[in-house]
Amino acid sequence: MKITRATVVAAVISLAAGPLSAQQPRPAGLRVLDDTTAVQQVELLDGTKLLGRIVRVEGSDIAFRTLGGFNIDFQRRDVKNIRLVRGQRYRGEFWPADPSNSRLFLAPTGRVPGQGHGYFGVYELVIPSFGVGLGKIGMISGGFSVLPGVPLDEQVFYIAPKAQVFNTEYVQGAVGLFWAKTSTSEESVGMVYSGITAGNVRVAFSGGLAFPFTSEDGFEDQQLLMLGGELRATKNLKLITENWFAPGEDDSIWSLGLRIISSRITVEVAAATSSEGGFLPIVNFSTTW
Repeated sequence: MKITRATVVAAVISLAAGPLSAQQPRPAGLRVLDDTTAVQQVELLDGTKLLGRIVRVEGSDIAFRTLGGFNIDFQRRDVKNIRLVRGQRYRGEFWPADPSNSRLFLAPTGRVPGQGHGYFGVYELVIPSFGVGLGKIGMISGGFSVLPGVPLDEQVFYIAPKAQVFNTEYVQGAVGLFWAKTSTSEESVGMVYSGITAGNVRVAFSGGLAFPFTSEDGFEDQQLLMLGGELRATKNLKLITENWFAPGEDDSIWSLGLRIISSRITVEVAAATSSEGGFLPIVNFSTTW
């Protein structure tokens, strides 16, 4: 077999590239952050996961301080993955932030996801939806129905922008719009609303006032009042109630259930009933970034 110069060059390149490919790549985010409130999760090659902050990077040496205040040193080559996590310490342990806290089951709260954060989910197993933060004070969400047996042109789609008007450590307020229609209908329905949420990582209460309207008749005379609450029973479980009333009328809707929380996924199981009786199961899930 004749060995050409090109063959030799290719073999040398292959041998040189092999060790380079096998080197451990530098994990994204392996740096000291300017935001001192941010929490980093470092996963080492042996499976160990650390929560805290990188405090120093010098060559291949990494200095890390855990949320508990312990200082740990390790090598860059030992790091498998690193990412930012949202949450805070509560009673000595880290509680991940509720990634779906911009709403209760369906009703909006006074919170917004924040810049760069959003979600994709499915309500009642038949309403795919999305939401994304716009800057620090706004968000836009939307979705559509996929009801079995309903023609495509009769399915409903909606959009729902929301703006946060104030945000303190314990109280947030927002205003927003919900607008929905089918692709073939000339008439649309919706509501303009304002809402407020007060509380902390453990307990929060939300209230809102909605003004329903139709494109044909304008705003209705009857407003809707929403009252809801959240109780974080454990770091991964939250109890939620969402209730709607028509002031001056007997009509009302009540719901109670739970939300299972991980760092990026929530699952909700609940039941709703109305003043007219009967029960409706609620099953939602969403994934966030």
